[in-house]
Amino acid sequence: MIDYRIDKISKVKIDQLSQFYQKVFKNRYKILINHWKWWYRINYLDCEPIVLISNNEIVGQLGLIPVKIKIENKIISATWYVDFAILPEFQGKGAGSKLTKEGMKIFPIQMAFCNEEALRVYKKFGWQINMSVKRLARPINPIKWMPLLKNLDLKIFRNLFNNSLKKKINITESIKPHSFNNNSNIIFDTFSKKKVWLSPYPEIYRDENWLSWRLLEFPFSKDIQFFEYKENFAITHIVKSKNIKRLHIILQYHLDVSHEAKLYYLIAKWAIENEVDLLWSCSNNQNLINDVKKILPEYFIKPITFASFSSNEEIHKKLNLGFKNIQGVDSDSDILPIENI
Repeated sequence: MIDYRIDKISKVKIDQLSQFYQKVFKNRYKILINHWKWWYRINYLDCEPIVLISNNEIVGQLGLIPVKIKIENKIISATWYVDFAILPEFQGKGAGSKLTKEGMKIFPIQMAFCNEEALRVYKKFGWQINMSVKRLARPINPIKWMPLLKNLDLKIFRNLFNNSLKKKINITESIKPHSFNNNSNIIFDTFSKKKVWLSPYPEIYRDENWLSWRLLEFPFSKDIQFFEYKENFAITHIVKSKNIKRLHIILQYHLDVSHEAKLYYLIAKWAIENEVDLLWSCSNNQNLINDVKKILPEYFIKPITFASFSSNEEIHKKLNLGFKNIQGVDSDSDILPIENI
């Protein structure tokens, strides 16, 4: 029987945390160690990640991001489970279950986008899954994913491919992004006036406090920009990693929803013209997904495993409906691809 103890992340030494991150998050441990207080939204709702310690060494972590959920007219505290990791030599020995059980005591709602390993643990505690959230990832420069070709200068091939994409979009209009840092007042003003729909489905509750944390305080806010088209807004994040330039659409909202798909096409057109290699977003808005299939055929649309739990049976049933407003800005789904910054 292995002797474990659980502690809050703020109670452990930074060198212990750094050693653990170097082992389990090899591509992004520097980002985590420098920005974990922002990453996990420390000092909000009195919630923080927990770590598992054995023989004075961190052997596991359950990352937690506190958030609020709106279910009908109630606002309820919840946590996103992220960065759930156990050292290989401690896997299969109850470490993951111990962390999960402890994490479930913190708030009445738990949620995660998860892989198969984490899902096996969550299912032991009665979590349910919903596959309505889809990952929308459109390669714009396929050469970057062809190992034998990516080092060659194939501008002719890329131009032909891009022109074929433009023909599918078939839009003569163009838009340009605006810097978020220089225009954040526009975002805050319009965000407060966005359309709110009455819905029986649970929703991520996003207020100005959330917006300040997620965008204004974002350590890489210089890479955030936004597009606007006829009172439709899309906040995007440029991510450069391993010589690949990605454009993430992380949050869309509207004062007039009728041009939502048109804005997506205009962003895709801009991405093609500005040497973006991959257009990425996630959504469970099936109407939007259907409307953008000219540039997002079925084989580019992949379901994301969303798992959730509540000890309150009524809330648990509501969570099983899935969330109608999850986007790339939620959980850590936008931030995860950032590496070696």
